[in-house]
Amino acid sequence: MNEKNYSKTVCIFGATGFVGEAIVQKLAKNNLKLKLACRNPYFAQNLKVFGDIGQIELHKIDINSSESIKTFLKDADVCINLIGILYESGAQKFKNLHEDFPKKLAEIFSSISSSGSLIHFSALGVKANSESKYINSKYLGEQEVKKIFPNSVIIKPSIIIGAKDKFFNMFARLANFLPFIPLVGSKTKFQPVCVEDVAKAVSVIIENNIKKETFEFAGNKVFSFKQLIEVLLQEIRKKRLIIPLPFFVGRIQAFFLQLLPKPLLTTDQVKILEEGDNVLSGQFKTFKELSITPQSIESVMPLYLRVYRPKGQFSN
Repeated sequence: MNEKNYSKTVCIFGATGFVGEAIVQKLAKNNLKLKLACRNPYFAQNLKVFGDIGQIELHKIDINSSESIKTFLKDADVCINLIGILYESGAQKFKNLHEDFPKKLAEIFSSISSSGSLIHFSALGVKANSESKYINSKYLGEQEVKKIFPNSVIIKPSIIIGAKDKFFNMFARLANFLPFIPLVGSKTKFQPVCVEDVAKAVSVIIENNIKKETFEFAGNKVFSFKQLIEVLLQEIRKKRLIIPLPFFVGRIQAFFLQLLPKPLLTTDQVKILEEGDNVLSGQFKTFKELSITPQSIESVMPLYLRVYRPKGQFSN
């Protein structure tokens, strides 16, 4: 039996993460061949169910090996880089993953396909000379990509929410056993975006062969950090006291919390909150230019947070 002819081959780094899985699910519905880079393909077999037989390939890739990356990218029309971390641990460092790897990837892909498209995920609000190592490394990474690979598309999303997010799910779990929610940066503003909307945007970018652009993706409503937690508590039917903490207390709290295997808060994250609001800058294109109307977070939250209600999904 002959292999199906796909319109494009898309190589994805970071496909096994929360955002990556949503993008794979969306792109698999199009006539695209998907090659997914994995540290261990055995643990990513679930991603194959999103596509037809043979449409989604899993490849064991060492991102520290230029030869491994080059072999993986052979015949790629589009490369998507989703690799990123929220905190450093062990060998996983911001500089290596957010700055050095994107630079290496852009160099290798440009040597293979100058006509291809590189879609690189950065973050909303990144800027030069930030006190945050996360923000600074993300900024330097996107600058390297734009410099080395002119056809690149930079995507700068706000907090991304959805069934497997690490934001609302974390606070919902905390609300299950804490009588109050201590909150650093309670007045900082955010503009959360739904993961399905981000995945749809990536699909439109590929379908329309968009290149040499930067997009900011955010929801249609701005919330303070405290308002987001209030919306969450209302959704999970829990009454909890929200205690705003000054930044100096947050830094002390984070110093100890970041010692946990999966930190609830780090000193670097406190620095991000201190640097101000995380909302659209107005300097770049948004969902509007892709003819996408973002969903409201209130319409999406019940779909996955109702399990945290007192009677679970059967609660009213």
